[in-house]
Amino acid sequence: MGVQEKSVVIIGAGISGLKAAAQLYGGGVKECVLLEARNRIGGRLNTVSGYKGRKYDMGASWHHDTIVNKLFLEEAELAKTSGQKRFVFDDDYPILIDDFRGRIDYNEDLYLEILDNELATFVDFEYRQKLGTPDCSFRDIILKYLFEKREFLTDDQIKYLPEVSRYLELWHGISWDKISAKDSFFGHQGRNALVLHYDKIVERIGRSFPQDWIKLDTEVKAIRREGNSVVVSTKGGGQYKADYVIVTVPQSILKLSLDNDVDVEGKIEFDPPLNSRIKTAFNTISYGSLGKVVFEFEKCLWSTKSTKIVTLAHAKDEIVSQVRNAANWQQLVGSSFAQRSVSPDSVWNFPLLFVNLAKSTGVPSFVMLMQEPLTQFVESLKGDKNRIFKFFNPVLDRLMDVLGAGQVVNEMHSDRVDSTNPVLKNIIVTNWSNDPFSLGAYSACHPGDEPLDMVTALTAGQDSRIRFAGEHTIMDGAGCAYGAYEAGIREANYVLENTNP
Repeated sequence: MGVQEKSVVIIGAGISGLKAAAQLYGGGVKECVLLEARNRIGGRLNTVSGYKGRKYDMGASWHHDTIVNKLFLEEAELAKTSGQKRFVFDDDYPILIDDFRGRIDYNEDLYLEILDNELATFVDFEYRQKLGTPDCSFRDIILKYLFEKREFLTDDQIKYLPEVSRYLELWHGISWDKISAKDSFFGHQGRNALVLHYDKIVERIGRSFPQDWIKLDTEVKAIRREGNSVVVSTKGGGQYKADYVIVTVPQSILKLSLDNDVDVEGKIEFDPPLNSRIKTAFNTISYGSLGKVVFEFEKCLWSTKSTKIVTLAHAKDEIVSQVRNAANWQQLVGSSFAQRSVSPDSVWNFPLLFVNLAKSTGVPSFVMLMQEPLTQFVESLKGDKNRIFKFFNPVLDRLMDVLGAGQVVNEMHSDRVDSTNPVLKNIIVTNWSNDPFSLGAYSACHPGDEPLDMVTALTAGQDSRIRFAGEHTIMDGAGCAYGAYEAGIREANYVLENTNP
């Protein structure tokens, strides 16, 4: 097979690569190829079918920041013209469940929501209004707040606030001891809209340019500059010579290129190697593993009062005395409460977010969000539904109890559907941490990280011919589908502006 000449090669058919291709085609580019290692388009947008044909998004699920989200606004216009519902706003007042105490949301003795808002203001003051405050973990900044405000807090508020505030783990995809305090709370530019479903968006954008541009099951192994051109080599022996290359692989996959001694699936070798600015930027950015478990039931026998339910990690009595008796914040950071292991040996070690689809879409299922290291543990079970159910059963039963239903009946391997209790029919689990072409979910910030370094490095490109797009290459919409979408537009426009007419 000879070298195929193209104007542009795009690596990765996620939403960033797809939108870049669509933008290039709309701008007059005729010779382009989109190389995708998987056997499908969409990347980390992946809609699957479950019990009785129900559909779920196992990657991105929402339009975030809907005031400024251009992808959402585009979909909203299409919904008007088609008359078909393409999303539903599902923001709600979350129900907070403690295993022993039951519901503790809007509790007149605790006022935890008010305290959580004050904590956000405290963090903002530390890092936005003070100058030079060293970064630390989200866990440690919570302890600082508890220490400094302890005279104004009751014992129960000290006990439960840390577990409530840990809901941020379900945004960042990492545990609170790994979340950067500086980047823990962030502003939302509008409400969140649950997408119905992302496969429609992927298909729509994927049909907006010639279908023969897309090459599935085509893993890229090398990118080499050759004069004013770029040569892209694939695992199957194919070669493409192009004026421009747009690389949209996830940050986690791009990082593999730094290790010259390892040849693993997904790794792309750059010649010359990635420039020093990009290499250095990897020192100040991390990656998270948000995962999902879908619990499908025969019918809804529980309350649909709220779309969002958070089950909290077990609160620890010891924190009260440790906060009360600490001589300083550093002593509290070194306490047994702070240094306890965050391991998946118990489901009650982590907060979990349950999305109640029965309210938002009428589907009798819960989509549960989890964070690393729990994600890696659950995904390592390789879809063993009985083990997964056994692990989550205590939380599911407590959830159902609070929502006014009986204990869950596991009928995944039988035809039984009639019961006065919720009948579980199927479980679906993500696999992002094991997928060699994702190795997790999206970019995240550990203490000391500076995400702007990576964004500026990748926006500048490897050089004038090798460019980068994706959720990790943009600040507004970082970690989101719409950020990846807009990064694809940005890089396509760069190519169009620098291509001779």
